[in-house]
Amino acid sequence: MNTDFIPDKIILGHNQFFGTDHMSAERGAERASYFNKIENVIDIIRFAYENGIKGLMLSTHENTKLILNELAKDDELKKNLNIYVLLPYMAKYVRLSNERGMINMVGEILGEASIKERLKIMSSGGIGVLKKDISGMLKALIDIELLPFKKVNMKAVFLHNALSDMVAGLKMTEIFDLFSAHIFEKYKVSPGFCTLNSSLLMSFLKEVNINNPLLMAPFNSIGFQMNPSKLKAEKILKKVPSRMIAMSTLAAGYVNPKDAYKYISSLKEINSVIVGASSKVHLEETIGHIKSYQI
Repeated sequence: MNTDFIPDKIILGHNQFFGTDHMSAERGAERASYFNKIENVIDIIRFAYENGIKGLMLSTHENTKLILNELAKDDELKKNLNIYVLLPYMAKYVRLSNERGMINMVGEILGEASIKERLKIMSSGGIGVLKKDISGMLKALIDIELLPFKKVNMKAVFLHNALSDMVAGLKMTEIFDLFSAHIFEKYKVSPGFCTLNSSLLMSFLKEVNINNPLLMAPFNSIGFQMNPSKLKAEKILKKVPSRMIAMSTLAAGYVNPKDAYKYISSLKEINSVIVGASSKVHLEETIGHIKSYQI
């Protein structure tokens, strides 16, 4: 695993672009309606970039392809905006596996690739789908998910928290090894893990000698999403070395930016933060507070 990569201090999050809001479905729907126009998405991304945010987190949501296509048209953003990928987009896989079954689901997702890309994936591990080989299947799914990102400056790929936490809980070391090796060896970028239970995940990674991992986990002053508790999350952060990216810093809007980043600044082990912003005013305010606390 690559332990040299240092993430950007500030990374623009993606939830607002897809209407995800952990506290208000109505507010999420409003944002989804606004960002349904791709020009509004690119406008916020470009504003963030011009104000010093050089990193962008994107999940493998269906609408991400539209964003990536627009970014690829802008030479400056295409070359210099660092893209952090979160995969898989879990809602899609849950829906398709329920409707189609696992093998049919993989076949349907594979159909999103071109014939040339399909042949390449199948020859480099995807044949495991036909043999029902789990390692080959996982590699094939990763390759399919990352196809749209080949035109941009991808820097890291994170495994979704639902999988990271499940795999850590079941102590499935081979899955972590497979994911890490495939991302680093094939894509030459840093593998990372997203978690909603940093105590569980970081303890497990230490047990299996995965040192200084690239992680993304919730950290906020009220303990929102910090499982199993705020105290335990803070304790493991200080105990186990990592390249930690803090997410959910505003606790879905319950914490104002000034208080949020004052708290984050007290945790010296945090390398960087994910910020979500649905307006330029909000984004400008957030950047100001982050810089004032020298995070």
